[in-house]
Amino acid sequence: MALHEYECPACGGAMEFNPKTQKIKCPYCDSEFDVKDYVANHNSNSTGTPAGETSSQTTTEDNQPLYVYKCGSCAGEILATESLGSMKCPFCSNNVVVSEKFTGEFKPDFIIPFKHTKDDAEKTYRNFVKSKKLVPKVFLDENHIDEIKGVYVPFWLFNATESFSGTYEGTKVRTWSDSKYIYTETKYYDVQRVGTEDFENVPVDGSKEMPDDLMESLEPFDKSAMVPFNMGYLAGFLANKYNVDASNSRQRAIDRMKASVVDDFKDTIKGYSSLRKISENVATRSSAYKYALYPVYVLNTTWKEKNYLFAMNGQTGKFVGNLPCSKSRAMAYYFPIAGVISLISFLVYFFFL
Repeated sequence: MALHEYECPACGGAMEFNPKTQKIKCPYCDSEFDVKDYVANHNSNSTGTPAGETSSQTTTEDNQPLYVYKCGSCAGEILATESLGSMKCPFCSNNVVVSEKFTGEFKPDFIIPFKHTKDDAEKTYRNFVKSKKLVPKVFLDENHIDEIKGVYVPFWLFNATESFSGTYEGTKVRTWSDSKYIYTETKYYDVQRVGTEDFENVPVDGSKEMPDDLMESLEPFDKSAMVPFNMGYLAGFLANKYNVDASNSRQRAIDRMKASVVDDFKDTIKGYSSLRKISENVATRSSAYKYALYPVYVLNTTWKEKNYLFAMNGQTGKFVGNLPCSKSRAMAYYFPIAGVISLISFLVYFFFL
């Protein structure tokens, strides 16, 4: 596997993709190139060899086998997992891509370039923590950001046509009264919905390392910003080749579409007092898929020997993650609210009952 290396043609510095300008830029001499115009001028024919042959570290902490590549700039050894295709040399900081992991059958159809920087991710994280009222006050001061990684995550984008048929029992209730009685009239209706709905680019992440629920929480991505894949966008960021194939991701996408179809057709039923489902049937008429890389910042922080994982949509800036909860702050909010509700309930009971 050849290494595609991003070396500045002017000064030899490590070129990086700049999310703000959407160009490849050298941070040392400020040379800039359009992604489509830049041609890597320093490549290596290094092939990935199992780490056991040249390194004492053979696996990651979660037992993924490691491979060794030789940097073409400094000849340093770069350790990487089988799926990691874009990385940085730990010795000369040169940005390199294992080209065969993003060419041929593994070449993505599209990529959404990063629009936010690592500094944006750190600032958003701090604002995110400050905005949460129940987080312990000392968390922001005492927690340590272990790592912020800009990662292009592999996604399968599924298109499908879903057919739907549903039968429901609807009711309309009318009440009125006279001087003696209160009357209730209930009418029952047979309600049916039949049709199809088309879906485009429903995403499912193709990475074993990324939690599915975390990736779905980062949606939506603006798919209008997708561009044809070019390895230049990877410079300075990590990028994973998929290690969950499309056939194993399809059902997750279909399940999401089916849930949406049911909700969308039920939303067309209006004007009934109640609605009871009798039957709902959803079937997939046709489906297809494409392969894309989406931008994600992953942040790991440690507080009181516990790790917290956060993620930011590298395109829209949406931020998600779990935070610790302060019991004392929760009680401080709970008791005043509970007291007000109790007082109102007592006054209503005393004056009106």
